[in-house]
Amino acid sequence: MGKKKRNGLQKQKIDSNPGSSWSIAILHVPKGLDLDLQRNEDIISSMHDDILSHVISFLPFKSAVQTSFLSTRWKDLWKRNFPERKGTIDEAFAAISSFLHGYSDSYSGRQPTVNWGFKFNLGKLGFITVTAEPDKALHLDFSNVKHEFPWRFDWFLDISGLSYRTWFYQKPSSLSVKVKTLHLKSVSSTFSRAVSSMVTNFKFLESLTVENCQGLRSLKLDAGANSRLKRLTILDCQQLESLHLDVYSLQSFRFRGKLLSFQRSYANSPWSRDWPWFCGFHLEDAMLDFRQGPQCSKIGSSGFSSFFRGYKDVKSLTLSGWIFEPLVYPMLQSHPYPWGLKFNSLIELWWIDHAKERFNSDALISFLKLCPRLIRLYITIDPKSCRRANTMTNYSVQVASVSRLEDLKVVKLEGFPNEKEEIMLGKRLKQEFHVEPVIIAKSNYLNCARVMVKAPAANEQPKQGEDSYKFIEARVEHLYGLGPKHLHMCI
Repeated sequence: MGKKKRNGLQKQKIDSNPGSSWSIAILHVPKGLDLDLQRNEDIISSMHDDILSHVISFLPFKSAVQTSFLSTRWKDLWKRNFPERKGTIDEAFAAISSFLHGYSDSYSGRQPTVNWGFKFNLGKLGFITVTAEPDKALHLDFSNVKHEFPWRFDWFLDISGLSYRTWFYQKPSSLSVKVKTLHLKSVSSTFSRAVSSMVTNFKFLESLTVENCQGLRSLKLDAGANSRLKRLTILDCQQLESLHLDVYSLQSFRFRGKLLSFQRSYANSPWSRDWPWFCGFHLEDAMLDFRQGPQCSKIGSSGFSSFFRGYKDVKSLTLSGWIFEPLVYPMLQSHPYPWGLKFNSLIELWWIDHAKERFNSDALISFLKLCPRLIRLYITIDPKSCRRANTMTNYSVQVASVSRLEDLKVVKLEGFPNEKEEIMLGKRLKQEFHVEPVIIAKSNYLNCARVMVKAPAANEQPKQGEDSYKFIEARVEHLYGLGPKHLHMCI
C-alpha cells in the first residue's frame, strides 16, 4: 500500500479560472487526520540565553534582527550583549553622536559584531537602546525609560536635505553622510528637543519611522524641496491629533492609529486652490490603518482628501472599511472627471473591516470597482475595529468603474464570523466581477488552508442558475507563492 493511501490523502487540482492554465494543487485533509503536524523537540530553544546571544553575535546584522520575530523569548536576545554606558541625558546624546562618528562599516565574518549598538543607563529613569545598522541606519529606543508624567507635546522635525550650494561648496559633516534610515521609538517630551536637534544633521535621510510616542499631540515634518525622504511610517501614537507635512518626494506613507487631522504646506497656495485634484503625493505604497476610529470629532474636516488624491498610482494599499462612506465616497461624487479617481496601478489591497454577525460588503464592492488591475485581495474582519452605522443603501456613483477584475487571482479571508459569511462574500465577488479567483480562508491546521470550491453542500439544493460552494480543508503547495502576506501585515 502506497504512502498516499496510508495517509488517506487525495491530491487534485482546482482551477482558479475555468479555461485558464493557472491552477492550485492541494492535498485533501480528512477529518481527524493529524497529518504529522506535531512539532519535533526544539533543541535550540533549550539553550541558555547567554549561549544563544553569543551565537547571534556572529550573524550579519539583518539576520540577527530577524531572530527577534521567532518568539517572545527571542525578541531582545540579539541586543543582550550590548555594552552599557552611564550618564545624564545630555551625555547620552553626546555618546550617540560620538558613536555615529566613530562607527565603521567594516565587519569581519569571523568576529562577533557586538558593535551594532549600546545601552545608555540613565539611572532611575531607565536606559536608552541605540542601534546602528551597517547600511547607514539608526534606531533609538526609549521604551525602557520611565515616564512618570508623560506630558503632551508638539514635535517639529527639520529633515531638509542639503542645498545645491552646500553640496558643491561645503563639505557635509560625517554625521550627515551616515544616517539614511531613522527609527524613533517611544520618544517623550523629555527627549523630543534633543532628538530634533540631532535630526537636523541627517541631511541624507531617506526613511523615517516614528513609533509609540506617548503624549505626542502634533507632528510637523519640514522636508523641503531638497529632502531625500521617500518613506514615512507613523505607528501607534495614540494621542496624535494632527500631522503637518512639507514633503515633496514621498513614495511610501504608512500610518497605523486613529484618524487624525492632515495638513500639507501646498494647501495654502493659489495653485492648489485652482487645481485641487492635482496636488497630492505620488505614492506607490500606502497604509491607512484607521481601525481604531477617529481622533478628531469632525471627520469631514480632517484633510484626508488632500492625501488621498495622490494615491491613484499606489501599488500596495491598506484601507479601513469604515472610512469609505464618510471620506472616500464623497470624493467620488465630487470628482470633476469620471476617469480621475481610479487605482489603475493597484495590485494588492488589504481591506480591514468590522462584522459582528453579518459582513456588509457594499463599501468593499464599490471600492473594488475602482481597481481594474487588482491581483491579490486580503480581507480582515477585526472585532475591535471601528464600526460606523451605514446610512446609505446604495453606493452608486456616476463614475467610470470596472465590471470585471480580470487579473484577480487570489482572495484571502481572515476573522469572518462564520463560514456562511465567507461563502456569501466569495459568491458575490464572483457574481459582481465575473471572475473565478482562488478564495482562501484561515485553517486551524499548520501549513494548511481552507479553499472555497464549487460543490454542493450536504442536504442542500442549489437555486436554479446558481452554483453552490463549500470550503474544504487542504494542504496548499507553494501557498506563499500563490498568496503571500500583504506587504503591511508584517509591520
